[in-house]
Amino acid sequence: MCSCGAVAFLPQQTARAESADTEVEGLKWKLDFAQRRFARLVQILNENVDGPVLKKIWESQGRDHAREYRDLTDKYKGNLEGFLNDIQGKWVEKAEYDAAKGTIRIVDKSPTCTCPLVRQNLTPPSFCDCTLGWQKEAYSAVVGRPVEATVEESILRGGKRCVFRIQIL
Repeated sequence: MCSCGAVAFLPQQTARAESADTEVEGLKWKLDFAQRRFARLVQILNENVDGPVLKKIWESQGRDHAREYRDLTDKYKGNLEGFLNDIQGKWVEKAEYDAAKGTIRIVDKSPTCTCPLVRQNLTPPSFCDCTLGWQKEAYSAVVGRPVEATVEESILRGGKRCVFRIQIL
């Protein structure tokens, strides 16, 4: 059979590819716009909200986001090592647990902030408190006890990566 008939499909395929390219460019524009607007919102909040209140706001936001992953944390409730093995394969470069001290150290894989709302060099470092809220909510759910979380290193705070320490209380 002659392959000349396939030539009739080329204009349709080209049109679909151009349409997909246009859609991708539109989505890139929207993401860029959202990141810039969000960075400005964080800046405005930094300028107008007292530090402890702002920290509470961001931590609350992070906790809400972690609750969206409740299926994952509930699956590992009481099985911290299973949870750490799972996330180490997916999201984090290293997850270290010291049972004697009740500490967990998480080293993120990504060389950029993993939050899709963040625009590096525009989003203020205070936004890292959102991730602290996420850490507190997620690890509290897994271990079944309150935890405290701190930032050891953060891309938004000038680090090369994000590193968190979780203390089981």
